[in-house]
Amino acid sequence: MLLAIETSSLVSSVALLHEQTLRAELTIQARLTHSEQLMPHIADMLDKASVGKADIDGIVVSIGPGSFTGLRIGLATAKGLAFAWQTPIVGIETPTSLAWNFVGNADKICPLIDAQKGNVYASVYKWNRGILETLDDVSVMPLDDVLERLQQQGEPVVFCGDGALLGRQKIAAASDLFRIAPPTMVIPRAGSLALAGQQRLAAGEADDCMTLTPAYKRRSEAEVLWEKRHGGQRCL
Repeated sequence: MLLAIETSSLVSSVALLHEQTLRAELTIQARLTHSEQLMPHIADMLDKASVGKADIDGIVVSIGPGSFTGLRIGLATAKGLAFAWQTPIVGIETPTSLAWNFVGNADKICPLIDAQKGNVYASVYKWNRGILETLDDVSVMPLDDVLERLQQQGEPVVFCGDGALLGRQKIAAASDLFRIAPPTMVIPRAGSLALAGQQRLAAGEADDCMTLTPAYKRRSEAEVLWEKRHGGQRCL
């Protein structure tokens, strides 16, 4: 059974996946911090599903990009549990996890994650005969540039992620071929994360618990400010 942990945004989501059965999923959008709610959510879910630590044979964690603090909390928790329980761990980038919300969807999938200052982490995927294909890798760019590029391709696109919610008006105005995913699919879900991780673990692609790190894709604002104040020296 897999335990999946998703903390890359304001959404806190945990799930249990046993083979092809979603045993449990708890997904909450609240103003509580992940440090306050993550471990209680995991403990509550395990208890209600009557699952013990001995039943967990793999941990899947979202590694970003996304909230720097949320990613650190989620990854530290996942790595701590994997080490304590001596179970394999696998990290999945958040856009890939979001694309797994749309298994079998014929349209292009464009996860947009807020990168602040009008920018988004953008990527494009498409399902092809049960296989998720990456058409554009994750990059940071203005939302307008993402929409212009997709407009030129002239194909239906479904957008998801918090960046899509923030830019919903621009997306709606850009093309009749563009649509925002429904509320149950627009946010990252631990159930979908578990499916993505299950595929990697089945292929023998477990990560190293000691070296797995977040996929930030850019430096934090704190690092940028530190370097400005210290004459360009890199913050270690």
